[in-house]
Amino acid sequence: MKRILIINLAFIGDVLLSTPVARSLRHAYPQARIDMMTVPVAAPLAQRNPYVDEVIVYDKKGQHKKWKALWQLLRQIRSRNYDLAVCTNFALRGAMLAFFCGIPRRLGYAAQHGEWFLTDAVSPVRPPLRHEAENYLDVLQPLDLEAADFSLELALQADDVVPAAKEKEKADKPIVVLCPAGSYRRKSWTTDGYAKLIQNLSPQVSWYLIGGKAEAPYLQRIAAKAAVPVTVWSGTHTLPEVAGLMQQAALVISVDTAALHMAQAVHTPVLGLFGPTDPRIWGPRGAKDRVVWLQNCQPCWGRGECATQHCLRDLPAETVIQTAQEMLQQGTGDTVHRVTEKGQRE
Repeated sequence: MKRILIINLAFIGDVLLSTPVARSLRHAYPQARIDMMTVPVAAPLAQRNPYVDEVIVYDKKGQHKKWKALWQLLRQIRSRNYDLAVCTNFALRGAMLAFFCGIPRRLGYAAQHGEWFLTDAVSPVRPPLRHEAENYLDVLQPLDLEAADFSLELALQADDVVPAAKEKEKADKPIVVLCPAGSYRRKSWTTDGYAKLIQNLSPQVSWYLIGGKAEAPYLQRIAAKAAVPVTVWSGTHTLPEVAGLMQQAALVISVDTAALHMAQAVHTPVLGLFGPTDPRIWGPRGAKDRVVWLQNCQPCWGRGECATQHCLRDLPAETVIQTAQEMLQQGTGDTVHRVTEKGQRE
């Protein structure tokens, strides 16, 4: 295997969680050229993957919707003479691209008829309680590759940390980064909960609220409710610069979204707030990380109707505040705090 193309056309968090796949391929084929194809939003972080040589951007909703641009991309990839394609997602599109690019060996999942375009298709069935970073490695079964390191990594560049370094220089307290919004609203805690958390820790830390441009009004509502000094980064910085801010932070607090995985990748302690998704599959796993999860019903993954959203609406602010304070004071974790209906930690 002299030339390998990893195809990951999912979201930012998925690209980060596929780090063990790239690492395993690099260790197995140290002399190979390993490239990765991603969608535009994930490309900046894929470019910081220390095991990837180059990132190819596939703009499926923009430029490459046009047949001429898509054909040019396929010709470009064909000219690189890849020996192996590894399609890390269930989506059919990645398998089709690998096929039409003429890559002779194509690994992926037997899902959504992707097996029609693959030479080696593995089962898409996941064990019930195995972390997603480990699940990704199933795609390498045909190569008989095993891995013991499931950690996430980002190799930030010097320019990535410039804005964060300036923020840390002017801050007279440790930085705490809060990402309150997930990919859908049911992953988010309450505005009152966030406000209480910010108010209680404000004397000890400098707060940074992060999110995309679409989350700007929501972040501003949280900041207004807290009524204490808060810096808001809502689509004003690149993803690598946000990762640089996390690297300078003492703690990152996040719901189940890409920010949680970014913090792990720069080795900053993470406090994860979980509701409809299962932290045993999607949560942080560092020695200094913690999770607060009100497990009063089975994880529903946000599907279907939910009139109450008890899993996050009833999450006690006092528990989150106490856990964050402990992490700031002790710098250790290793615990998933399942909270009872009365707010007592188990």
